[in-house]
Amino acid sequence: MPEDEIIQEEFDAENEPEIYTGPNILAFALQKFQVFRGGLPPYVERAIEKIPEIRGLIVPVRELESMRQKISRPGTNEARLFYTVQTEAEKFNAEYRKLNGRRRR
Repeated sequence: MPEDEIIQEEFDAENEPEIYTGPNILAFALQKFQVFRGGLPPYVERAIEKIPEIRGLIVPVRELESMRQKISRPGTNEARLFYTVQTEAEKFNAEYRKLNGRRRR
């Protein structure tokens, strides 16, 4: 493989868009299937600090369908990650609503 092709592959991998496959988290302004280009924004990094499992639900866009299948299959690591994030998100969302005077819809 010529050197310029290797460099292009490395560049593409570094700049590949990623997608969040977890539940909506109102408290962190994080939405299911939100796409990120050029790295994760600071508010997502803060969300990961609070719920580290979020990182496991952010995958390259090309892996979206595979990830959706794994999440839907009970007992997989991906399904457990989703459940953990969902459980933790409910706590943060409840606190967010309380602070902002909003009720769950």
